[in-house]
Amino acid sequence: MSQGMRLVRFEGDESQTIARVPSSQVELTHFRNVTNSVVQDALNVWSDIWGELEGDVACGAAVATEDDKGFTPSCGWPAFLEKMWVLRQNLDFLSRFSRQ
Repeated sequence: MSQGMRLVRFEGDESQTIARVPSSQVELTHFRNVTNSVVQDALNVWSDIWGELEGDVACGAAVATEDDKGFTPSCGWPAFLEKMWVLRQNLDFLSRFSRQ
């Protein structure tokens, strides 16, 4: 037997329901909004990372292999690695969220 929860407000002898289970359409809209927000964050982080790689390291879509001086991000390694971590977290969240 499954039990649901209903929030009520009591005023005197009668109660009024103040919360209802959202419809399927409302849940789908919420799912789309959350997914869109996380995807946009992931794309923004990817754009930042790609901006770091453009120029000396990347040419168009191919990464240059002959770079004798090495790569150092302009934002510094801690910020660059944080962006990589945020991108991974966003993609992991999307993967788990879309499987629910």
